[in-house]
Amino acid sequence: MNERLKENAPGALLAALRKQNGWTLAEVSGRTGVSISTLSKIENGVSAPAYSVLVRLADGLQLDISALLGQPRATFGTGVREVTPAGQGIRYSNDMGGYEDIAAGLSGKAMQPMIIDIPYRDGAAEQVRSEHNGQEYVLVLSGAVVFEMEHYAPTRLGPGDSLYFDSGARHGFSAETAGGARILSVCHVPHPGLPQDPTT
Repeated sequence: MNERLKENAPGALLAALRKQNGWTLAEVSGRTGVSISTLSKIENGVSAPAYSVLVRLADGLQLDISALLGQPRATFGTGVREVTPAGQGIRYSNDMGGYEDIAAGLSGKAMQPMIIDIPYRDGAAEQVRSEHNGQEYVLVLSGAVVFEMEHYAPTRLGPGDSLYFDSGARHGFSAETAGGARILSVCHVPHPGLPQDPTT
């Protein structure tokens, strides 16, 4: 099995949630808009869901995205905080790159912060694209990326450069050099899922 899918947290938690609620794959597909075949591949560790798929799963199943990657411990509210030591977020990989989920211990967040390691893709490689409801802020931490978004020319961003955009528009990143790049991405979650632990 692909090394990145060995732990398969989203698939295992999705399967547990389905079993807990007695849902079929067809019922989950109806709730989330994610196809039955994609849900099956996720549960079986054949593919890792893109961020846009995680958003649809979280919204349709009334979960926080972090609940699909780990196990949130507390609901965000007055006086609540979450410290994430460097490199200690929940790690997850898909075709877009390597993600580190920040503040994963909190559910019900209005913002979803992640550090993403963006790989280099040459002109012959398939470019990965995403689109999901909400707004997104990106800050380049290291390396340089080429940001592509429908209706706009590709834009190069170096360390310290940032952008804010409508994430419902089809978009994607690729690192400019073989060494890759690292970005901070903060997505606004229009309808944060209700706090819920799918393993109980």
